[in-house]
Amino acid sequence: MTSLTEFHLFPTLPSELRLKIWAIVHSSPRIVDINCEKGVVKSNQQQTRFIKAFLSRTPIPPTLHVCRESRYEALSIYKTYFATFKSNYTPHHTTLKAPNYIYVAFGQDTIRCSDNLLEYIDNIELGSIEKMILEVADASYFGHFNMEVVMGMARLKELELNTAEGLLTDWRGDSKAILTRDFEGARINNPGWECPRVRITSRKTGEELKVLDGGALIPGWSPGDPNTFLD
Repeated sequence: MTSLTEFHLFPTLPSELRLKIWAIVHSSPRIVDINCEKGVVKSNQQQTRFIKAFLSRTPIPPTLHVCRESRYEALSIYKTYFATFKSNYTPHHTTLKAPNYIYVAFGQDTIRCSDNLLEYIDNIELGSIEKMILEVADASYFGHFNMEVVMGMARLKELELNTAEGLLTDWRGDSKAILTRDFEGARINNPGWECPRVRITSRKTGEELKVLDGGALIPGWSPGDPNTFLD
């Protein structure tokens, strides 16, 4: 008896119907976890960290390995990013292994990683990510180290900041308050910035702690224009 997960007559279906089925399969959004293996280069009593390899525990889209037809259709959706042989901090003289990569469809997939990884992600990926979840290591330092990178992510529409809930990190308040002020301050200083929609969530419970609406405070504003928020 054939199980509900098997359909041996699939290859005999009209090609138009098979392609529609592949399209439905490929339309499912994923959360793609990104991690890394770091290396250290020592020179002149200084140490420089770099990315030896971007890693992901997220399974490769299965249709890349089903058959030639499914792979062809999958490759029209999923592209290779996060290549091993390059990152913003890879020394030019460093010898690395053969390039590794991760399949991503930025139009539908959400990238999830630690905020400590942001500075190592190449500009091509930063400029392509539309949805992202950042595991915030320490809210006190997020704005200082990461806000400029986030503001440069031109296609970013949705950002979730997963942080420790309610912990007093410094005199500015808890994690939620600190992150909120970081984003509100960045928008006031650059009211033309198309800020993504920001969700601050609890690492412990998953509860939504705060939502900041996206968009520009002054659409079309450019540096040098009057800024009524600073007057």
